[in-house]
Amino acid sequence: MTTTLRHIHRYMNDRRRVVLADGRTGKIVRVDTVFPANDTMVTVWTDASQGPGVTKVRLDDVVGLAAESIRPKAL
Repeated sequence: MTTTLRHIHRYMNDRRRVVLADGRTGKIVRVDTVFPANDTMVTVWTDASQGPGVTKVRLDDVVGLAAESIRPKAL
């Protein structure tokens, strides 16, 4: 599944954890889109033990929801 801008905003508003392409996980804190190029940068608060706690990645680098963030469906 491709992560869209709509998904990114939903994950950010729900404070859900996401997985980045390099394997790190974190929460989205900001989304910036530049028009008319439609270039989107996503700011993510990561839990990486080394390196910065905040990183900026491209929209395509957000793979999807982290496993611990997936909610079971209601019956």
